Amino acid sequence: MHDQQSPIYADVVGFVENYLSLVYRRQVNENSDTVWCPEWWQHAEAIARLDVVWRAWEQNRLHARTSGGMWLLEHADPHMTKLLDPRGPFRYCGTPNGHLNLLGPLPLKSPPGGMFRLPTAKSSETATGSGTSLVYGEVVDFVENYLSLVYRRLVNEYSDIVWCPEWWKHAEAIVRLDVVWRSWEHYRRDAGIGSSTWFLEHADPHMNRLFDQRGPFRYCGTKDGHQDMLGPLPLKSPPHDMFGISAVADSQTGTGDAVPTTFAGVVDFVENYLSLVYRRQVNENSDIVWCPEWWQHAEAIARLDALWRAWENYRLDARTGLSMWFLDHADLHMRRLFDRGGPFRHCGSESGHQDMLGPLPLVSPVRGS
Repeated sequence: MHDQQSPIYADVVGFVENYLSLVYRRQVNENSDTVWCPEWWQHAEAIARLDVVWRAWEQNRLHARTSGGMWLLEHADPHMTKLLDPRGPFRYCGTPNGHLNLLGPLPLKSPPGGMFRLPTAKSSETATGSGTSLVYGEVVDFVENYLSLVYRRLVNEYSDIVWCPEWWKHAEAIVRLDVVWRSWEHYRRDAGIGSSTWFLEHADPHMNRLFDQRGPFRYCGTKDGHQDMLGPLPLKSPPHDMFGISAVADSQTGTGDAVPTTFAGVVDFVENYLSLVYRRQVNENSDIVWCPEWWQHAEAIARLDALWRAWENYRLDARTGLSMWFLDHADLHMRRLFDRGGPFRHCGSESGHQDMLGPLPLVSPVRGS
């Protein structure tokens, strides 16, 4: 009789060969829109993803009522979508030709010595939110010895994704990859669904932002290297005392306790953090818009104030806090503000603020009817 708590499959190979490959039957030939490598174990990313799919299955099966559905939707489907994607790790492989080792690690150049201070025992505790020792000493070590080996992609002047070998020259990349590392150190301690959660809820979304041709690596490449062509978002300071909120009061109303805030208010936050992180091409010819006088827009004030307050709250969680802030708050709000159909529709970095959008038109209901 099989012990319910014991794994059904001895390892990931047994799981893939005797379960996963039988469930996910797909047309995978040179004419199909999905790809697969019969030697999946030759790919670091496939090993990592399929291993966590197996571990998640073994954990979820113990919950008989919802195990199958939840496992498929929250773990298997997202990971298999990445692996079956023609732009993913199996890009050049196939059933007729087998495994083709044509995708190397993401190209990297090491940062100057001392740019990222190696953590002490105390900062090790800060990085993980506990006293657990780190696998990687700092974010550079993590990127060079893990992340770049897992996310192997075609990144040249002809590909649809971009990468900068000197990622550490981009404020946004530093912040995103740092939180990807910190969240990895946290989730690796959960042998069940931890690594799957890390991939799907942290690594994949952040890497999608960095690989995006409209993102921080827009002008960089493996051939030409780093190109410093994206400056901070253009800003004009609001009138003095327009935002008359004290830092002491905000430390209580913004985060719910008496912890002092890092930034004195939303203006300080936008000018000294947000505009430096979200560097984008914002001119008359770009596909996104921005208003240097964002404080002239009620929606922008509300969204950016909420972003600042959320940042002050999430920064207190050294494990996954800022990763969640980016993905659950910042990226979503900034997408609305950058959208040409949004509040900055008629504004621009050159033309400045244009007050051409009024409130939504309304007709008051007839009272008493």
